[in-house]
Amino acid sequence: MEETVILAKKGDKQAFSDLIDYIKMDLYKIAKTRLHSEDDILDVVQETIICAYKSIKNVDKPENFKKWIIKILVNKCNDTYKKKKLDKISLDEVEEVFSLNSVEFEKLEIDDLLKNLNDDEKLIITLYYLENYTSKEISKLLKINENTVKTKISRAKNKIRNSFKGGIY
Repeated sequence: MEETVILAKKGDKQAFSDLIDYIKMDLYKIAKTRLHSEDDILDVVQETIICAYKSIKNVDKPENFKKWIIKILVNKCNDTYKKKKLDKISLDEVEEVFSLNSVEFEKLEIDDLLKNLNDDEKLIITLYYLENYTSKEISKLLKINENTVKTKISRAKNKIRNSFKGGIY
């Protein structure tokens, strides 16, 4: 992927398209944790892609491309979220399967896992488990204390565990 980033930075449109094909589902899933309207989600993903295309030359290291574009996406989501003053995120439309790298969670859908989490916890859990970001990276990306990230991960995992005790299976 790093070679593709280098080509995209040099203006290769096909290389940029290949990068977007590689990451577009991740962008969609992350946006879905923050926004409830399918139109808003698609708009934010499109705005992210356009912004990334215009500023691809700003990627400092090719291996940081994914983090760089996800940071753009999170900022675009936050802008849309604030602009629309959304109250609560609905997960009724979510159909993606979300795994917590545990056998007991493998077949659950994302809405079953995330339904009891608040907005911040949904985003952090998605970044941590789905995108494999470290708590330190999430801290920098969301501009919050690393210990806050760890606490939110722990609380979210406890909420998920407790929901299983309540009888999801």
